[in-house]
Amino acid sequence: MKRRIKTRGLAALITSIVALAALAAGTSNAQTTGAVTRTFSFIAKPNSKTSTLLNINSLLINARCDAKGSPVAFAFSSASSADLFGRLFDGLGRVHIIKNSAFTRSSKGVSLSPSSGDFDSTGSVLFETSSGRVVTVNYALDNATTLNRTNVCTVYGSYIAT
Repeated sequence: MKRRIKTRGLAALITSIVALAALAAGTSNAQTTGAVTRTFSFIAKPNSKTSTLLNINSLLINARCDAKGSPVAFAFSSASSADLFGRLFDGLGRVHIIKNSAFTRSSKGVSLSPSSGDFDSTGSVLFETSSGRVVTVNYALDNATTLNRTNVCTVYGSYIAT
């Protein structure tokens, strides 16, 4: 009788562990293969034309320098529905939140530049389409006092796309 209880207890324990593992796993569209990693660099004089930094998985990011030599960067999406969330830290340590949880083909671009006058900044944005495509972008930007006081602005960084 004791042997039956131990066997039943062990079977119940194993069944419980398997059930918990299955519940914890859930469902996922996680893709771990086929990731693309690239870098980008934009350096231009004040009043420059707009240049494309990246265009992948329905995410387009472009940049230009305004008349004062400050960088202006925007993100656009050609997806029918997507999300974009991020954070930008300026040179004074202020945080600027970047978000658009209803990105569509007709949405206006989202600014990736700081709203303050300090353009020594770093940022990170994450983008996802409704089909599960993901792009993570890490970037920095600086105004016309950058690169040893050269009269240029710059936007540079890297991205990973699946």
